[in-house]
Amino acid sequence: MRPINETDKALYRRLYCDERVMRHIGTPLTQAQADRAFQTALTQMKQALGSTQPDSQYMNWAIVERQSQHAIGIQGLTWLGEDRTQAEIGIMLTPEANGKLYPEEAMGALMEYAYLRLEVKRIQAHFAARNLATERFVKKLGFIFETEGFSAMDSVVDDTRQMKSCFADPQHYKSQK
Repeated sequence: MRPINETDKALYRRLYCDERVMRHIGTPLTQAQADRAFQTALTQMKQALGSTQPDSQYMNWAIVERQSQHAIGIQGLTWLGEDRTQAEIGIMLTPEANGKLYPEEAMGALMEYAYLRLEVKRIQAHFAARNLATERFVKKLGFIFETEGFSAMDSVVDDTRQMKSCFADPQHYKSQK
């Protein structure tokens, strides 16, 4: 993985405008919306990388396939309010990159970076309950499903979509490695 840069605009547009990619996330964006979102993401990433105490809301990385050196997806961390020790993680892959264990490797590397370099203490993930592939790989990465409160394992309704929530902490993550 590498920080997103100007060359990732087409990838960002491709992911966020693709109905198949967005089916478990939300309504696909128009190209203009995707371009605006990309510029915001790029600005946030530059700000985060250029400061010892970044106040950016999120950071995004391109996922690059080693052999071909082509970007195949984007993943990111979003901080939960002002607390820089808690973040939400997310990932999007091109359709042809699905089913090849890229999420486990990419998110595992991002989790390690977050724990060791960014001093994150807890990482959360939220995903559509019907997205069984995501459920499988977050379990492999040592995520624990919430069992009480707003993010109950039985799922919560969010805009008519059933969602599941889980979290990982450094101790559990390190014990899984």
